[in-house]
Amino acid sequence: MVFAINDCMKHDLSGLIAVVLAGGLGTRLRPITYSVPKPLVEVDGKPFIHYLLVSLKKAGLEKCLLLTGYMHEKVEAYCKDGGEWGLRIDYSHEKEQLGTGGAILNAAGKIRSTALVLNGDSLLGMDVAEFLSGHRKDNAWVTIYANEGELEGRGAIVMGKGSRVAQFLEKQKKGKGIFNTGAYLIEPEALEFLKKEMKEGRLGKAFSMEKEGFPLFVKLGKMHAYIGNGPFLDMGTHETLAQAGTVVRLLK
Repeated sequence: MVFAINDCMKHDLSGLIAVVLAGGLGTRLRPITYSVPKPLVEVDGKPFIHYLLVSLKKAGLEKCLLLTGYMHEKVEAYCKDGGEWGLRIDYSHEKEQLGTGGAILNAAGKIRSTALVLNGDSLLGMDVAEFLSGHRKDNAWVTIYANEGELEGRGAIVMGKGSRVAQFLEKQKKGKGIFNTGAYLIEPEALEFLKKEMKEGRLGKAFSMEKEGFPLFVKLGKMHAYIGNGPFLDMGTHETLAQAGTVVRLLK
């Protein structure tokens, strides 16, 4: 995920860790991803993840946890310890495909504070400090960073009272409304709850956070949404990948 993040250096984000989902198979980008993992697919001459790491540093974050899986050794060989970007990078490797929820729980032991969870294949503009402020003000377990626009192929959000999410509907076919950008803030308490659900057999080891985790938080009244207005582009298809270079150049 590449950001066009407002300059947040004056804000204290030292307790926030970026958690990047970077272990998927990248099936929508085949045959490219037969030989290179999606985070390392080049955009304007550099691996896509480069722009993410630059932007995280610019936003004021210091720590990044990469959740790797498919071709993990290539991602880790490129990103190393994060020193090139002024970050401290750690890794959580999944030995089998665990889904977006399972991958995060697999890394839960390394997530001891509020986490900004990001997909590794999207271009997103946000003010991290304002997003975090809203999340803490709401005392939420999870806050989705949402945008308004076309819903086709995206998770739709039905708002309740205030910023609370009343319903989360994954992968719509048409219409306009509030959609999930794939970025969200999550608290360790939420991960502990999911671990309990898994232990008691209500969640499998591999599960989708969007399809199975979010509805649980909605039911508990612990899920909120922050509606932003920055640019958003999912580069996970051949069509959108072709557009990504133009957007990246505008953000430099």
